[in-house]
Amino acid sequence: MKRSKLYFKRIRKYLSFISRAASINNIKIYLVVLIFPLFLTACTSKDGVEINDREYLFAVGIDVSEKNSDKYTFSAEVPVVNTGSENKRYVMTHDSENLTSFYYDNIFTTEKIASDSMIQVIIIGEDVLKNQDSVKALFDEIERSPQINRRVKLIVAKNKASDIINFEIKDNPLIGRYISEFLIKLKTLSFQTTFSFDEVALDMKGYGNTLIPCVEVIEGRLAINGAAVIKDYQLVDYINHTENSVLSVLTKGGISGMTRVNTQLDGIPITVNIENAVISRKINLEADKLSANYYATVICNISSYDMTKLDSSDINFIDRLSSQINKEISNYTDKLIYKMQSDFQMDLLQIRENLIKYKKADYEKIKGKYDELFKNADINVEYKVKINNSGMVR
Repeated sequence: MKRSKLYFKRIRKYLSFISRAASINNIKIYLVVLIFPLFLTACTSKDGVEINDREYLFAVGIDVSEKNSDKYTFSAEVPVVNTGSENKRYVMTHDSENLTSFYYDNIFTTEKIASDSMIQVIIIGEDVLKNQDSVKALFDEIERSPQINRRVKLIVAKNKASDIINFEIKDNPLIGRYISEFLIKLKTLSFQTTFSFDEVALDMKGYGNTLIPCVEVIEGRLAINGAAVIKDYQLVDYINHTENSVLSVLTKGGISGMTRVNTQLDGIPITVNIENAVISRKINLEADKLSANYYATVICNISSYDMTKLDSSDINFIDRLSSQINKEISNYTDKLIYKMQSDFQMDLLQIRENLIKYKKADYEKIKGKYDELFKNADINVEYKVKINNSGMVR
């Protein structure tokens, strides 16, 4: 009713303005008269639905339905607008065959229309990733959607996506916004390699595998820790945040996500911060033999140790500590490479991508058997640890 009164009030003003403009011989005023009606229209979308009559989804969780395994349970976070607070929300849940059906079914359960144009994050339940065909169909639907932004963030829930959507965060109740900002921070710090749908889809189409960040509730807190390893649209395993950081450093270089290393020297605990990492690589493909050598210079600072028991100004101490850190990082990296070649049988180091870019003719000859070549490849990572200083004071 208020909107209608306001609309007719604007029309009366418009007609009054026309009568005055008609008596003035000024082309500029007539142009204003012609343009003015554009501002009388209400705020509607292309389909004529007003903004206030829509439910804008911030996050969507997808699980296999417990009632019907042929359907999915969609849990959608919807911010409550026009309440004086931007932090209020509610969660609507419905079982449907796919995302499109979920939006359509929603028409018959509420007076508003669901819109996915503002989705911040899509949370995929662990059980969904066990079915290759289901994941393919889901990816295809997201890609075809005219509204969902291709940069929407994907994350895998260790267990149920609905548990994450319904989780209450006291200081930041909008789960979609919270996870979105959290993922951006982790990628900036090199704790994550990929998180957007666009990145994941390109990896799957180009290389058949990808990493998707994973989330779980640990001790009453929401934790984004590590990533789900996806091969041929199926969940293979998980890697933790340190393994993900190693991959980030070896593939992208720059600041390391392994910002802290806890070690011991002469039985005394020492904490070292990794400030930067500079990477170079040499990849060779000769006949049916693939080799990849990585050279990483890691820059560190000592942040914590017992000054009464160790003298950080002693050159021998710095050399021994550098050697100790080198050994620990190397052991961790070797275990990850073994996982990739033996357990996952997946190239997460982007060696294939490097071959396609710089040795395409050679790669074309072996692309049909690349996975086998990678499994038996000679992959080595040589670290050189440099400790710039022994702390913030010395």
